[in-house]
Amino acid sequence: MSRRAHAVALVLLGLVAFGAAVATNRWLFPLYSLNRDDSVYVAMARLIEHGHVTLPAAGHEAFRPWASAIVGDRIVLKYTPPWPAVLAAAELLTGSVRVGLGVAAAAAAVLTALVAGEVLRDRTAGVVAGVLLVLSPVFLVQSGTYLPYVPQLAMELGAAFLLLSGVRRRSTGRVVAAGALLAVAGWARPFDALLFGLPFLVLVLLDARSARRGGTGGWTEVGTLLRLAAGAAPVVVLVLVYDALVVGSPLRLPYTVTGPQDGFGFGRRGVFPQSTISFNPVNGVDGLLANLRWLPSWTAGGIVLVALAVVGLFRTSGRARWAVAALAVVVPLGYLPFWGPYAMGRLWPGVRLFGFFYHLPVLVPLVTFGAAGLLALARATRSGRPPWLRPVTAAVVAAMVVLTALALPDKVAANLAVRDDYRALQRFVDDQHLGTAVLLLPYRGDLGFESTSPFLENDASLDQPVLYAEQRGARDLELVDGHPDRALYRLTQQLAPGRTTGGRLAIDRLRVTSGPTVTVHLRLTNPTDRPVAVTYADVAGGAISRVLDRSSAPGRSYDVSWTVAVPGADTPPPGDGVRLPAGSTSGVLSLGLRVEQAGAGAADLGRRWEQRIAYRLVDGGTRVELLLPGERWFREDGPGAPWVPDASAHAVTDIG
Repeated sequence: MSRRAHAVALVLLGLVAFGAAVATNRWLFPLYSLNRDDSVYVAMARLIEHGHVTLPAAGHEAFRPWASAIVGDRIVLKYTPPWPAVLAAAELLTGSVRVGLGVAAAAAAVLTALVAGEVLRDRTAGVVAGVLLVLSPVFLVQSGTYLPYVPQLAMELGAAFLLLSGVRRRSTGRVVAAGALLAVAGWARPFDALLFGLPFLVLVLLDARSARRGGTGGWTEVGTLLRLAAGAAPVVVLVLVYDALVVGSPLRLPYTVTGPQDGFGFGRRGVFPQSTISFNPVNGVDGLLANLRWLPSWTAGGIVLVALAVVGLFRTSGRARWAVAALAVVVPLGYLPFWGPYAMGRLWPGVRLFGFFYHLPVLVPLVTFGAAGLLALARATRSGRPPWLRPVTAAVVAAMVVLTALALPDKVAANLAVRDDYRALQRFVDDQHLGTAVLLLPYRGDLGFESTSPFLENDASLDQPVLYAEQRGARDLELVDGHPDRALYRLTQQLAPGRTTGGRLAIDRLRVTSGPTVTVHLRLTNPTDRPVAVTYADVAGGAISRVLDRSSAPGRSYDVSWTVAVPGADTPPPGDGVRLPAGSTSGVLSLGLRVEQAGAGAADLGRRWEQRIAYRLVDGGTRVELLLPGERWFREDGPGAPWVPDASAHAVTDIG
């Protein structure tokens, strides 16, 4: 392939990758993906657009992005600026953050072609490798999300190309640029940059050593390292200053603000301390195998490409091929002691929806040597000898097309189902016409990786008609003080068992009722055929109850009143009253209905429906404020049964 044809091919490859990424995002992920990290990178991009990288804790705590923590008086996001800065620049320059996705995808595709061409010493093979990358389902899906894996791969490929070509040409400028780009990749995702860069660094150092010993001249090992360091040094200084200003120490990574449990190693692992799993070496191997098992179906050509890559590797000469091939070993083994691949393979459908994204660099040797094997077969066929090669080549290409086509529908359908659930929730909220309001959202806050509405976002300025807040129990009352000009609402989403999107939806307008005593009126309806209906109140573990009916029937309703009194009230509440515990300043009061079988023993906890009502004491503890109606929850029988949100509002209804 001539230099001109190569340039044209690279431009076309970049344009196709750009268009595919933007189209995939518009089609599959218009409201983000099931991996809620999407929303965090965009949130940080929008923060950068405002000229900031953190938020003030005062006034923003209830509205903060989920993957963040309070450090001093600031809200710090756990991710770093490189990828969000690209998204911010895209929106500022073009008006669309999606352009950043296209740029990252185009860069990754073109740089794959350049690296493959450099390693194989074949421009045509390099372009074919880029095409195979773009056609791989894992690349198509990842490039359509705001997740960082494609831009990270692009930075790493850029560093590898500059390093390999710079050493070959004895270009100090290229090697210095390689060091700078690898340092930026390290700022974005340190461990990924280390795993990707290590094989190439070892390669150039071994080449320098061989050249020195052979007396052929060129750079020494030290000279190569100094050039890389010269490029990396300014970025490293920037990172140290950033960390010192943002998290208080130049040696502390922002990634650690959510806790040390989200890292490498075995033990209790998870994003936040309150949501961890036990992770051991057996789980690490299990996660590795689960991801590798899915690898063929997420690559263009499937198992045929894997076979071609093996052939291509051994038909390729030069030591550079071993640096690329090493990625297929170094990256999976490097991630073995990280809990993420295990979680996405076994605990949530991450690998089924998004592919082997932690191991995405493994795609580079597959498409590089797969292109070499495919071209070797095609060129042998073109020579006409032996004659049976032509039908074999046609069968190989057809098999690659068929395997890729067969692998796509399930992956697309699963992501479309999430998209449709998100759209249904968006329409439901829009149809409420909330006006100027604050909307409390379920599954937000620290455990926002379970969020059902990542697309309901706050501008960094908090200047928008509806603000979206996490539910914080008694602290929800602070929103009334902080935003007296806004109505307060609560969204309830009742998910089907095993689902993390969709379900039944409800929105309640909230009100604050206060006084030395406050009477709450409820209508309790028995939706079962169990005859014993009991109403109860529970605050700070002190539960009281009374039997409403021992011969109840399905659909029978009872009007119940509970009077809530401050701890120091002069007169005790009546028999249907609840006195808040002494020393309490705020908390949550549960009022509900329990239905049981006749003659049930203590082991029968009954089916329960309840409202959890936030309260706080004001005016020196002489008055209580209640936020009504409370959150609705339901639990089936049995001591191990979980509480789940109840959007039906049938069993326990607030009647003012």
